[in-house]
Amino acid sequence: MAKKKKKKSGLNTPMLVISAVALVVFLAFIALTVRNILLEDKPVPAAMEEVPQSSIPVAVDYTSESRNLLADLHVNDGGAEYMQDMLDRFKPLYAANSDTIGYLNVPGTSIDTVVVQSPTDNGLTGSYKYLKNDFYGEFTKYGNVFLDYRCGKYTLSTNTILYGHTTEDGQQVFYDLEKYQDPEFFKKNPIVEYSTLYNTYRWKIFSVFATTVDASDDGGYVFDYIYPTMSEDDMRGYLLGVKERELYHTGVDVQPSDKILTLSTCSYLFHTNGRRITARLVVVARMLRDGEAETIDPTLVTAHDDYRRPQAWYNAVGQQNPYKDSAKWKPTGIQG
Repeated sequence: MAKKKKKKSGLNTPMLVISAVALVVFLAFIALTVRNILLEDKPVPAAMEEVPQSSIPVAVDYTSESRNLLADLHVNDGGAEYMQDMLDRFKPLYAANSDTIGYLNVPGTSIDTVVVQSPTDNGLTGSYKYLKNDFYGEFTKYGNVFLDYRCGKYTLSTNTILYGHTTEDGQQVFYDLEKYQDPEFFKKNPIVEYSTLYNTYRWKIFSVFATTVDASDDGGYVFDYIYPTMSEDDMRGYLLGVKERELYHTGVDVQPSDKILTLSTCSYLFHTNGRRITARLVVVARMLRDGEAETIDPTLVTAHDDYRRPQAWYNAVGQQNPYKDSAKWKPTGIQG
């Protein structure tokens, strides 16, 4: 019997090889395209791990007498203009957003972030826009840490005030400040670092307190701790008000002549018995003095169980307010 001839396939070996090569080239092109798109994403400014932090314990402050920064010549580098003497590590951030004015690092927390400031006001079009906008000006519920518009960004104010979001579920950029409600955490982390674009400063925390922001919650009074510039007499009154409200005593001394750093965020500490009281948690530090150690004496950290609360809290828990006759401090020499 004659053998049947095999039917030839419609594809031959050379064509299969060419097709396989073409497929490999096409997939490589797709992979390269995706990689390039991903690399075009904006850099994240929050950590700056690749840049070593300065080890300078205390920096010499610029004053109007010694240097007029605004009159300095600008240096043009790669399309961005930088003020003379700007620290190199901040130039990429400043080039990305000229609202950049500094950097904040709080050891032991997630707070390691660029600080911005809008020059106009604390309204939605000014600094407060960073409550709901990120470093790039895009909407986000997390916002960005920002400096009060009245505070100096080159020469430090008496009181440098930084704001950041915290929500009741323990999120947002300043939520870790709640850790300072625990004196044991303070003992291990008494120093924070806040840098301007020109200098690095170290600060020693001297108080952690909470206060209401609605006058109706405290007998018509608000302890207004956000004045950037105060006279030494005003500072004395302010420090007495802080002392009454601090959650515990730190044992860290502070003088009316010291420059201070205020970190302010929302607090839910006074919510009780179904009563919701709007408040702020405030961590306050003073600039480290020349030659001063960064340590604190832990034996001086003591309880302050009867710290001053708002009147609405005492009403909610059925207690008498031991501070009802205390002074209601207001600064007399407001300059900013």
